[in-house]
Amino acid sequence: MPQSRKTNHLVRMMILNWALGWAVGFACAGGVLISNVGHIRDMMLKSDFMLQFLALLFGSFGMTFGGVVAATAVMLLPTDPEQWRGGGGTRAPVLLPAYALARVRSRRA
Repeated sequence: MPQSRKTNHLVRMMILNWALGWAVGFACAGGVLISNVGHIRDMMLKSDFMLQFLALLFGSFGMTFGGVVAATAVMLLPTDPEQWRGGGGTRAPVLLPAYALARVRSRRA
């Protein structure tokens, strides 16, 4: 019985991450249309196949981003049973720029 609960948890995680990826993909496709990159919105509005274009644009962005987000969630799962807390893998360190102080030379006259 506990194995089915864990499987259910993993299936819910995959569906949730796939849906979040679809949402990000739809937002990016909307951004492409709003920003009119390469006059794509103008061409779409003049075309007779606007619905097919929208289905292909939003579908391809959604599938791509959904797959990437779901695959990333699977790859970040912990591998040791002791580390499993249901919260995902370990977080990657954030690299910040290192600032160095330098003396300003006086100008030559």
